[in-house]
Amino acid sequence: MITKLKYLLLVFILSFFGCKKTENYSEVRKTLEQVLVDDQKFRQPMDFIKQAPLDRKNIKIVTKIIDSLGWLGEDKIGHDANLALFVALQHADKLETMEKYLPVLKEAANKNNAEKGQAAYLIDRVELLNNRKQIYGTQYSIRENGTAFIENLIDSANVNSRRKSMDLYPIEKYIEMIDSSNNATRSR
Repeated sequence: MITKLKYLLLVFILSFFGCKKTENYSEVRKTLEQVLVDDQKFRQPMDFIKQAPLDRKNIKIVTKIIDSLGWLGEDKIGHDANLALFVALQHADKLETMEKYLPVLKEAANKNNAEKGQAAYLIDRVELLNNRKQIYGTQYSIRENGTAFIENLIDSANVNSRRKSMDLYPIEKYIEMIDSSNNATRSR
């Protein structure tokens, strides 16, 4: 009930103040910080049944904010709230939603209101969901032995130069980091 009330309050605030582009984003920040918490609530270990409704709720909140206020940078809402804009889109259940907001994310990254790497992640996800090859190698799979691998990658010989242009680690280090994280999770 409280969550629904917070959501209705946010809709009211955005509807009332959306045209004024108010500089006080504290309620938006708090809402987005909760989106970030909810985004990770049932991901480790993954429980799709519990996480899916949260993801659907999060994307409604985030798209309403973006549609009303644009992509808010860290300077306005802080790191966690800014990150919440991205993760909600990255975990959206509809390709159409990702495709609609990808240009907004790209523009925000160009204006330093989002990280270039975030744009790379969403670009790769959209490419794979459209049965095309990924560009930056951000989307990985896990083998039965628990190690990560990247597949469906265009021009793999030049992936690190593309990754560098998006402020991403070289792919070898990225895979190493995933493997280290997976090993730490398995040893708990």
